[in-house]
Amino acid sequence: MTTIKHYSANWCVPCKSLKPIMQEIASQNPSVNYQLIDVDQNQSEAQAMGIRSIPVVIVMKDGVETNRFVGIQSKAVYEQAIK
Repeated sequence: MTTIKHYSANWCVPCKSLKPIMQEIASQNPSVNYQLIDVDQNQSEAQAMGIRSIPVVIVMKDGVETNRFVGIQSKAVYEQAIK
């Protein structure tokens, strides 16, 4: 199973730009488990995952991290990572 963990915060301007892109990818790929994680509300998880800046998108396949993107990438980059 492929999981996308999208670390974000309400006050983060780049995060606001990335959110609709990630939601579109999630809606186009219903087999992908998409998780939007607010780092302010989930500080311990963000710390455990080594999140130091946001936005961060982590792609996991069968529980193993396969890609980590810090900052905003193009939609195509994320789509390629989940294939």
